[in-house]
Amino acid sequence: MTPLLALAIAGVACGGTKSVDPPTHAAAWLRADPQRCLLVRDLSENMEAMARRCAEQFVRQNGYTLAPATDDSTRWVLEVGELGGWARVFALREGTLDEQASTTQCSVRQCVVIFRMRRQTIACAFRAVTMTQVFTRIRLEPGAVQDIRCTDRQA
Repeated sequence: MTPLLALAIAGVACGGTKSVDPPTHAAAWLRADPQRCLLVRDLSENMEAMARRCAEQFVRQNGYTLAPATDDSTRWVLEVGELGGWARVFALREGTLDEQASTTQCSVRQCVVIFRMRRQTIACAFRAVTMTQVFTRIRLEPGAVQDIRCTDRQA
């Protein structure tokens, strides 16, 4: 586990901002990269807020939330080891992650956004979405991360 990921897990918090759909007029070369965030950045928001919005949009568009995946197939990204048609992939992903990120942490090189897993028998399990500091190379990291102290904090 990277130190940045460990730091992000340690600071799990609730909340989030609403995501906005990407502009439909984005250049074709921008839309061709499904791991590039197409959201317009509000320059009054910090890097973590933008990374959170990008990651929330990424998990929503790729069918990890209860909402259906986007119809825009240029935004779909396969995880390592996923096989079969998109219908099968989306059926396995559906509802596995919360719609809102739990926490976000950015460094000079990378942003990590943590999402709570919804269909997990282990309490307090999370998945991490990583991206560059310019919101490209967005990917859901393989495997879950468990917060072993989480149950200590619950009433």
